Amino acid sequence: MAYKPHANRKPKRQPTDGPILSWQIPTNPESRWPAFGAAVVVIAGQAWVAASLSLRPAWLFPVISAVLLVASVAVYLPQRTEPSPLMRALGVSLIGVLVIANAVSMIELVRNIFVGVSVLNPIGLLLVGIVLWIVTIAIFALVYWELDGDGPDMRADGYRDFPDLVFPQQQSDQKGLAPANWKPTFPDYVYVSLTAATAFSPTDTMPYSKRVKLVMGVENVMSLAIIAMIVARAINIARG
Repeated sequence: MAYKPHANRKPKRQPTDGPILSWQIPTNPESRWPAFGAAVVVIAGQAWVAASLSLRPAWLFPVISAVLLVASVAVYLPQRTEPSPLMRALGVSLIGVLVIANAVSMIELVRNIFVGVSVLNPIGLLLVGIVLWIVTIAIFALVYWELDGDGPDMRADGYRDFPDLVFPQQQSDQKGLAPANWKPTFPDYVYVSLTAATAFSPTDTMPYSKRVKLVMGVENVMSLAIIAMIVARAINIARG
């Protein structure tokens, strides 16, 4: 599946430029199936949230996302020897639609909780908030996965420039604790997203580029807002 690096591909930095770091070593590209699975979960969660909040048309964003996901899978299946620009474009487009859909759902949740136009009972709104928070974590995991080093295909090629996110296993003082050619895969980005959504700051993985710092800041704010709404709704339920 996907593309396989050429056998004679070499690190972009030669030994005379200094030591070869783990993120500079070409590797086989990781499987996209975990990310596709996460996208399915996100689409299903967003469809449920949209239906619960009576968004109209509730099917719009889920259908667009599903079409982009199916197209991504179709492009991914044929084996190739070079990264696919179409695959990259479809992946970025899919994630963009998922982010927009989440923002719309979040705005509607605010209206339902604070403006008094709720179509759900208090417990229903609490469940919607929890699902929206989980979906947000999955979405930003996809964002980090597609953004870091310009996506999984470019990361496999040895990164074009520098990593956007620096994991502990990529740091020179961590040698011997991971393979020399270690690179992050989708579960690593899920962990980054989860910690950002709960700690509201970086933990063991540091954002180095401006664009990832911006994305992580947006996730921090969105997660904090959603959790505040969940807590507020839970308090109201407890008070009866």
